Amino acid sequence: MTVVASIKSNYEDGYAPVLVRKETKEKLKAFRKTLDDRDLNQERRLVTAALEYCLSNEAVLKEVLRNVPNVVIADLETRYEV
Repeated sequence: MTVVASIKSNYEDGYAPVLVRKETKEKLKAFRKTLDDRDLNQERRLVTAALEYCLSNEAVLKEVLRNVPNVVIADLETRYEV
């Protein structure tokens, strides 16, 4: 007897996958749980809205870019288990 694993599909028309750090994903989930309308505020919509806001606001984008080195450090710490 062969057991076929069910694969969860997260495909949503009009969306493409984006990778985020696990810590960020957990913060996003926790934030979403504080919102009243969870269906409207699905994670993909929250991330899209945040990215669109950052990309359309030069001052915010500069602030975000100042944080990139911190993300690089977290990536290296994860990779090399520092």
